[in-house]
Amino acid sequence: MSHYHPRVIEKQGKASWARPTTLGVVLIVLITAVGCAQGSRDADGSPSKASTASGSNVVKLIAEAPGCDAKPEGTGFAYAPERVMTTAHLVAGTTGPITVIGTDGKRSEGRVVLFDPGRDVAVLRVPGLRAGSLAFGPIDPGDSATLVGYPKGGDLTVISGSIGRRAPAYGQDIYNERQVLREVLIVHAAVEPGVPGAPLFRSDGKVAGMIFASDLDKPSGYALTAEEIARPAMDGTTAAATASTQGCSD
Repeated sequence: MSHYHPRVIEKQGKASWARPTTLGVVLIVLITAVGCAQGSRDADGSPSKASTASGSNVVKLIAEAPGCDAKPEGTGFAYAPERVMTTAHLVAGTTGPITVIGTDGKRSEGRVVLFDPGRDVAVLRVPGLRAGSLAFGPIDPGDSATLVGYPKGGDLTVISGSIGRRAPAYGQDIYNERQVLREVLIVHAAVEPGVPGAPLFRSDGKVAGMIFASDLDKPSGYALTAEEIARPAMDGTTAAATASTQGCSD
């Protein structure tokens, strides 16, 4: 699983700033606190497993980051031919190609062609990866949504949830070096390690955002909005040269 675990705090009123803790980067979200509803789970408490048409675009990623003493593993999704989006913190400090495993078990190799540590977005070029293009679109508070990912490096899992609020969020980049402002969605669903990088699907199959963090205190997750990831998605489709993944993230 990824070595980076952001901690997100909901706070009323104006934005304030908190120093990072040992748990990871602290984000202060400009929202009114709202209640959380846990995503659908099996009787034994584990997330329910299912498959969807759009879920076939979701892949498992395994990277090598020897300088970080880590072997990051997580989720990504193919949004265009030969292009996979995931979080930047998953691939930060990696060396060599990244293993991309499709829902059919087929393995491919991908290389990072776009790395945005501010937004926490990365795009991989995966030669030969065949996947249909995904459409992006906004989502409203109260709408139902579906996350598809690989919790804790396990099986492909579908997690049902709903959108709480859409809000601007101040926080640190993945290196804890500069303050950034991102538009995020508060997602009422159980987001476990390994799920960041997962697409957030609307009921019509369009991508409403990408999960990039979980709340360590509640069964909630945080997603970058479709508008927030649209630019790196577009730039990533034309990028061909391998991008630097810089150093290890906090």
